[in-house]
Amino acid sequence: MDVSLVQFFYQLFKFFSLPSFAQADIPRPKELSASIIVGYLNKIVSYIFPVVGILSVAFIIYGGYMWMISGGDPEKVKKAQGTLTWAIIGLVFTILSRLILGIIYGGFQSS
Repeated sequence: MDVSLVQFFYQLFKFFSLPSFAQADIPRPKELSASIIVGYLNKIVSYIFPVVGILSVAFIIYGGYMWMISGGDPEKVKKAQGTLTWAIIGLVFTILSRLILGIIYGGFQSS
């Protein structure tokens, strides 16, 4: 690096660090604690879980509809059963993960 460039940055940093540019009344940021992290995660979860639950129920309805219109065709029935199976697994997974997160949140809030 060129010496003049280093000297320029040194003078620039020296100029902006003068007391006239310092502000003494800047509020300190909040310290990051478990309750703040849990609050943010709770907000995110409160938006995601209803959407996932609605999608799971929609796929259950769709799988039931596919089964009804299959007309006894074994391939279509198998496809409908697969849709229903995975939709129910998704719904159970969503409910269980919400319960586990509730237990974890309770543990953070009690400490």
